[in-house]
Amino acid sequence: MEVVRNIPGFTLTASPTGNTYIGFRGVSKDNVAILVNGIPLNQDGNYDLESISTDIIDRIEVVKGGSAVLYGSNASAGVINIITNKKQGANKVLVGWGDKNKFKGAVNIATDKLQVSYSRQQSKDRGKVYQSNPTSFYMGDNLEKDSLNLQYNITDNLLLQYMYSKKISDCSRINNGKYAPGFHSDIQYHFGQMRYNNNDLSAAVYMRSRDWKYNTTTHQKGRNIGADVQNKWQLGKVSLTAGANYENENTKNTVGTDSAKRDSGAVFFMTETQIGAKTKMFLGAREAYVEESGSKFCPQFQILQNLGENENIYLNINKSMRAPNINEQWGTATQVMNPDLKAESGWNYELGWKKKFTDSDLLKLNIFHMDIDDRIYRAKDSASGLNIYKNAEKYRNTGVELSYEKALSKKFSYNLGMSYANPQQKTITSGQWERTDFKFGLNAGIGYQLDKTSANIFANYMAGRVNGTKPMLDINMNVAHRLTDKDTLKLTVYNLLNRDDIRTGSSSGTSGALLEERNWMLTYERTF
Repeated sequence: MEVVRNIPGFTLTASPTGNTYIGFRGVSKDNVAILVNGIPLNQDGNYDLESISTDIIDRIEVVKGGSAVLYGSNASAGVINIITNKKQGANKVLVGWGDKNKFKGAVNIATDKLQVSYSRQQSKDRGKVYQSNPTSFYMGDNLEKDSLNLQYNITDNLLLQYMYSKKISDCSRINNGKYAPGFHSDIQYHFGQMRYNNNDLSAAVYMRSRDWKYNTTTHQKGRNIGADVQNKWQLGKVSLTAGANYENENTKNTVGTDSAKRDSGAVFFMTETQIGAKTKMFLGAREAYVEESGSKFCPQFQILQNLGENENIYLNINKSMRAPNINEQWGTATQVMNPDLKAESGWNYELGWKKKFTDSDLLKLNIFHMDIDDRIYRAKDSASGLNIYKNAEKYRNTGVELSYEKALSKKFSYNLGMSYANPQQKTITSGQWERTDFKFGLNAGIGYQLDKTSANIFANYMAGRVNGTKPMLDINMNVAHRLTDKDTLKLTVYNLLNRDDIRTGSSSGTSGALLEERNWMLTYERTF
């Protein structure tokens, strides 16, 4: 999650089980596409970003704004694409200890073709982790997590990748100062793909699955299998990218319940045309089909104008869509089905400016407007009292985002970010515009580097929140020292001010995931 903390306009949603999801611009996890080498990580609205070892990551590409043409459903607010490293990584071991009975161990083994990473994390007695109302809390009694990452370069063009994670969490509940039974959660994820790349041709087959057991009452299993292919051609001054994908999805919620199944597919193209020496035009479209939800046509137009060697402006207009998650449409043990649930679709408009003043400072400014029809949201079913997903009439958000990065010297650097927006939703029930997330956000970071020692401090602030939720201020810091060329010590302190703020962006005012009590971890890493 650290990758988004310095991005203006990011928001989080979280559950008592410890699952945390990323959103941008007032819309939550299901409107940000999370990809690994271009393949979606999301399984029925769920994913585990923390299962990906940093040892296999080459870079992380973050795109804000509608990106449905190239990335498909769930990309109406942005995309996070994690690109893994095909080169041989470092062999290393890591061990760490902290308060709250925290432990972390990790090992990475790499050859020229094979890389295997395994990590184990656990913690106990984490304090309050989720607030249901001002007098009812979930307590983080126990959290255990195992992650395995494997990459094998079969040839220079063919990659096999597999990831696995298992998270066990136990929480008790405190109601009005008295102990109450909580829950036991066991979640397993599998993700695999075989990808072929040869110059401009890329093709992949993939699978992902999730198995969730909650107490003894809920057992939800789901899996996706699919294929993706795309190619790029140079046609004079025009670069054309075109492709197609297909996916089959299956989920089963309780023993004895029939599986819900559906197929989806899409075809798309994107052109890049050089118009003169300083102007580029992008034009593309995607036709997406989702069984039971119908087809959506999503066009995109973008113009990029260079104002100088280190300065440009752009205008991006596009239409995006989000298909309902299969459990939103067909229900669970604690949720009523809604077969008539429709896919979201809407227009995004964005004007941006980027200027690199010198080699040491960079400024970015974005102004955006989003307008979404049939926004999917969760409500209470009056007949059963259970949750049900419905389509809102409208969703809109207009805002501005500003970020600045500066290297003061070889020792000091800092970054600042700001966002101001007004996310609103109008439901069919109320017919009134209601705000859905915070208005004002700030993020800042300071870095220091001297010889073998580095230190960083990061701060995130949210204000103007819905339903009277108090502002959130989260400050974290880390200090690392290289003992030798192969040995490093690192101390990380979380929630430095020990605040108990609700950390999820969208909140009822009385419920949401809390900042964990101040805690720390000391790690030792050795490469070989």
